[in-house]
Amino acid sequence: MKPILAFVAIAATMAFLASCGDSEESLAGPVQPVAGPGERVAFSSVQSTIQQKCLRCHTGYADSTNLAAAAAAAQATIEGGSMPQGDQLSQGQKANLLAWLEQAQASAPPAAPQPITNSVGRVEFSSVAPIVEAKCIICHGGYSDSAKLSASASAAQAAIEASYMPYPGPNQLTPVERITLITWLKQEQGL
Repeated sequence: MKPILAFVAIAATMAFLASCGDSEESLAGPVQPVAGPGERVAFSSVQSTIQQKCLRCHTGYADSTNLAAAAAAAQATIEGGSMPQGDQLSQGQKANLLAWLEQAQASAPPAAPQPITNSVGRVEFSSVAPIVEAKCIICHGGYSDSAKLSASASAAQAAIEASYMPYPGPNQLTPVERITLITWLKQEQGL
């Protein structure tokens, strides 16, 4: 009888010690099921991970809207291993959080086009000149220098914003060209 009791005591002790080891669960909280390829990850399934691992430093990301807006940056820092600092993610937490961040990026509206600017945020005529040459000179030959175009800035801006110019056809402005040209025209008017 004594050998059986000794065996049971040893087995119970080993089971107890094994449960205290450095398992994924003991290091990072409950093991999370990993989302399969193409499987939708709900924010509620990553929310506890975010609360435990991220909000200590990134308090503004407690809700899905703010985190979705920064999804690309968050994904890059997690994939690069620089976040979270100190308290690492389990494999399941990392996989699910990265899957949610990818989904957030895919469902986010496209970013608004930004003008081509210099180091202080201004559009220079050197950025506008190639656009004017490629898209405007065909009809407006006299606007190839900044002074003449600047003198008509208000009318040109109104025509471009109303999509009146350039006329439909192969010379349409790309979104970046459009915002670059409009921004320069506004600068010329002091707006």
